[in-house]
Amino acid sequence: MILSNEWEFDIFVGSRIGSFKHIKYHTDPTKNSKKRVENLVDIKSLQKDDTITSMVWGNTEQTEILIGKKNQQIQIYNTQRAEFTKTYTADFGTGDVVGLGRHKRKLLAAVASGVVKIWSKKEETTVETGKIDRMRVCGDDTTLFATGGEENDLKVWRIGETQPVFIAKNLPHDWLQLRQPVWVSDLAFMPGEGGHLLAVCSRHGYVRLYDTRAQRRPVCNVNFPGMAATCIEPGLDERQVLVGFGRGQVHQVDLRKGRPDKGYKGCAGAVTSLALHPRRMLVTVSLDRHLRVHSLDTKQLLYKQYLTSKLSSVLVQTETSTPLLKSSEVDVKEELEETESQPVDELDELFDSMETVGEKPRKKHVSNESVASDNAKKMKPSTEGSTDVDLEDSLEDKDDKILKLLKSTEKQKRRMQKKKKEKKARSVFHTA
Repeated sequence: MILSNEWEFDIFVGSRIGSFKHIKYHTDPTKNSKKRVENLVDIKSLQKDDTITSMVWGNTEQTEILIGKKNQQIQIYNTQRAEFTKTYTADFGTGDVVGLGRHKRKLLAAVASGVVKIWSKKEETTVETGKIDRMRVCGDDTTLFATGGEENDLKVWRIGETQPVFIAKNLPHDWLQLRQPVWVSDLAFMPGEGGHLLAVCSRHGYVRLYDTRAQRRPVCNVNFPGMAATCIEPGLDERQVLVGFGRGQVHQVDLRKGRPDKGYKGCAGAVTSLALHPRRMLVTVSLDRHLRVHSLDTKQLLYKQYLTSKLSSVLVQTETSTPLLKSSEVDVKEELEETESQPVDELDELFDSMETVGEKPRKKHVSNESVASDNAKKMKPSTEGSTDVDLEDSLEDKDDKILKLLKSTEKQKRRMQKKKKEKKARSVFHTA
């Protein structure tokens, strides 16, 4: 029995205009096409505030997706039913939805103003965390969640408690005794560590690793001067994270050695979200409207797809598989109908009606004698209807005008000489 190396997996993408798409990626590049990309939301019904700001899995089976939007709406999408099952409104605070999560039957949601709400059918509780840019729930222990933002360092909270379990402490002052700025743009719990190890990235260009059992200050700090980090994702290897930056770079950082390990090229806009497949593939989306798939080991770009809108978040489905809404048979029928009907495009009609443009006709060589005669004809004054008396009068008028012009120039010269003499007389050095 020969085992085939060909396989496929599903990718879900959210954008800044609110579109939600499903991509079926196949390892064979010949089987990837635009027909394997489908919209799960009606684009005509979207509005300005429908930007998808947060997107996470709602269960371990990866059949539910929690989607948070700029207009504070929270939607739950079921991949098996291919429909939105529930909708909530996060009106407990101001700002965008910056984090979502699940703990058993409880739903966690955070808004940018710093309010985190935990609610179920029986009870609702809120926690004030300060202004935040990101909130994430720990995968190993769902009772833990972490927050961070601009001048609001990393904090770890436990569901049911009003005080944080862990508060990060900033690094010491620099050599000029100036405080180092803090801005947590994204964070991630390291898998398999029970929620004790966390990695954060910052808009100020640093990646830090915290161990809640050891100390409040970071146990590892890696600086990227002049590069604003936007997103972070734990790697498949131990103590490694993948970080996306605002200039389009993606780096793998080794937190044991405290330095960047690899770089993945191709992105032209700010990287907004990362996702990893267990078969060592890296999926990235950026503001250049492209979805890219890289090989994690060889750094080779395997797949690139233009998705027409600025992308904000991405998820990779590894536990289950989601079929496309349009089956292959329907696609074949549509292709046959299109080929039979062969509709004529408006542009084709326009181009058909246009006249063909050939080569420009060569200019005829004209002799110098003919050019001179033409110029003479142009310059020759017309004397039709004129008399000799008129010509004499016109010559006298010209002479008068010339005399007047000479007189005015002589007067102007005298004035200039007079002014120079007066200026010279007023001069201190001349009088001395």
